Amino acid sequence: MSKTLRGTCRVAMAAGAMALAAAALFCSAGGALASTAGHRGILVPGNPARSMKPGTSLLSSCGAGDNSSTCSQLAVTAIGQARRALERMGGMSFSLPAYQRLTPAQQLFVVVNLERTERGLAPAAVLSKSLSRVAQAGAQAGRDPAMGSVPRHMPGGGRTAWAGSTWSGGWINALGADYAWMYDDGPGGSNLACRPGYSKGCWGHRDILLTNFGSRSCHGNQAEIAVGTGHAGRAAGYGESDTVLMTGVCGPVPSDAVFTWAEAKKLLGIR
Repeated sequence: MSKTLRGTCRVAMAAGAMALAAAALFCSAGGALASTAGHRGILVPGNPARSMKPGTSLLSSCGAGDNSSTCSQLAVTAIGQARRALERMGGMSFSLPAYQRLTPAQQLFVVVNLERTERGLAPAAVLSKSLSRVAQAGAQAGRDPAMGSVPRHMPGGGRTAWAGSTWSGGWINALGADYAWMYDDGPGGSNLACRPGYSKGCWGHRDILLTNFGSRSCHGNQAEIAVGTGHAGRAAGYGESDTVLMTGVCGPVPSDAVFTWAEAKKLLGIR
């Protein structure tokens, strides 16, 4: 099987019938630290020392697009193993039966926020309709969302000050895509843009998902993170195509929410 990563950041992976890509646009989120008091795990600009393949039978037992509870559990277990080995932190905590009832787009929103909040980072407040429209087009095309299509101004009056996106093809399901982006994206992994003598692309997807965008990027004013997600059963020859479009918004929370973190926490028993 082979995996590749593509995008403005030109991060490529190879290893199976799978692929990944990342892109970033607008201003850098660097120096825009949100409060990270009491965090666990490793935060940007830090990253794990190496990549780690799934320690379960996820890739051998589950085919692309298999969103069964069995494959989701294999992914959750693999994520927990990678977290303990690479970051000395615990596994994800949420109701898997409730998670299984969500749409793939909602699942992507949830796993990204679990990765953020369980490290002490602020969650993305909403899954935005306008951002998801851009992300879905990317998923259907089997590529990163078109960064030129990201709205500069969001419903509700906020201004998009930063945006970054990730794409995965063939990584089983939302939790599998999350594993690839977060734990198999650096040295020793499948990332073709992360190799001896060339490390610029290492951990590019992880860095986007764990952006530290905050009020300092908005001159001390209100700052919010909003997300768009996309999913396609088949695209560009892959049996699973998933995208996440992360944005940093200066101003109020976008008003075009189709799902919120508050709703997700209640449904999945997340504290």
